[in-house]
Amino acid sequence: MRPYQQLFLWSVIAASFVPHSCDHRGREYTIRDVSQGTQGPKVIAAFQPWFGDPDHIRIEYNSNDPAVIHRQIQEAKKLGIYAFAVDWYGERHPFLDRSYALIQQMASKEHFHVALMYDETEEDDGHATEDALEALQSAYKKYIGPDAPGHDAYLQFRGRPVVFVFPKRGNTDWNQVRQMVNGWASPPVLLYKDDPPPQFSGAFDGQYAWVHPGSKGWSTDGSEWGEDYLENFYKKMRSKHPDQIVVGTV
Repeated sequence: MRPYQQLFLWSVIAASFVPHSCDHRGREYTIRDVSQGTQGPKVIAAFQPWFGDPDHIRIEYNSNDPAVIHRQIQEAKKLGIYAFAVDWYGERHPFLDRSYALIQQMASKEHFHVALMYDETEEDDGHATEDALEALQSAYKKYIGPDAPGHDAYLQFRGRPVVFVFPKRGNTDWNQVRQMVNGWASPPVLLYKDDPPPQFSGAFDGQYAWVHPGSKGWSTDGSEWGEDYLENFYKKMRSKHPDQIVVGTV
């Protein structure tokens, strides 16, 4: 079976967990309907760990609080979610790094899974590649490698750790990054949001979708849910990248 057919269902759940939804024909389904057992697709929730950071919007919980993380993992497991993919910037954002460390520690105790979503630097100052190399090597030592605390909780595909990359405008040389991470004991699966720049396409193992609206933007009644974008994404992956890993989105 080709990688296209079998990796993950990516579930984007931002502010809170959504236990059920409807498809475009109005049929209700739950996250648990997607996958039960070990052979089906895995549901991964995008996790934003910045709540409680003084530099972020204030709400009524703190992502550096172990009790909060424990409760969120328990809720995720009840919903059939297999793992969190956690927004992460390396040491550029210490609060988020502390949150991630806590999430992985708790995931290890709770038989849950977690992965990094590395956010490329927004600065166009010539240091994006250096930042990425430093961040991912630090991640390997602290979270991913065989000597890292709680590394058993880190999300893997066919024995390889999975790292999501969220691109911005930092002009990272991903070929250099690929060369560096290939030296890990188990080279990671690198997944890019949509198409990477052509010169770096060989550095990535696949792509993940991230829902965007159509030309008219989001609609207030909820009727625009990204259907055109998703259909184009899946069609592109089938026709142009049939041997790559694809991560779908809801």
